[in-house]
Amino acid sequence: MRWIAPVLVVALASLAFAQDIEVPAGNSPDLSEAPRRPGPGNVDDKARTLFEAIKADDVEAGKGFFMSREVFAAIKGVSDPDRFYDRMLRLWERDIHALHAQIPAEAEYVRFEFSRRRGWVEVRQESNRLPYWAQRHNHIVYRVGDEERRFEVRTMNAWGDEWFITHLSEFRN
Repeated sequence: MRWIAPVLVVALASLAFAQDIEVPAGNSPDLSEAPRRPGPGNVDDKARTLFEAIKADDVEAGKGFFMSREVFAAIKGVSDPDRFYDRMLRLWERDIHALHAQIPAEAEYVRFEFSRRRGWVEVRQESNRLPYWAQRHNHIVYRVGDEERRFEVRTMNAWGDEWFITHLSEFRN
C-alpha cells in the first residue's frame, strides 16, 4: 500500500503538465468517436528537411518532424514520460546515423508516401491519456541516379492537424 501515494503523486503531476499545453480538438479526451483523419499538411516539407538532415548526419536539423517532448508528455499516460521520451530520442538519433551510412551523398529527395496502415488510437490504448490518429509504415522516397529507393518511417502520430514521427524504425524494448 505504500506505493499508492508515490504513484498518485506522479499521476497527478503528469496530469497537471498535460493541462499546461493546449490540446487540439482532434486530440480531446472527450471525443466519443474518431474525428476526420488529418490530411498531409506540411509532411512533404518536413520529410524533405529530414532527408537532408539524414544526408548531413545532423540529428538536430531533422527534429522538426519528431514529436516534441511537451506533446509526447501530454499524450502519454505513463509514470515517467521524460524517461520514455529520452529513449525514443536516442533511437531516433541511432536511426538518423544508420540511415546516413546507407544513403549516398548524391541522393535526391523525391516524395513522402503515406501508407494505408492508419488508425484511431483511443484513450488508454498504447498507454495514452489523449487520443490520436496514428500512421504506420510510411516511406520517404529518394533517387540515386535513375533508381528510386525508399526507407520506412515506422510511426507517426497526429497532434491536431499536424503529423509527427515517433519512430523511424521498429521500436524495440
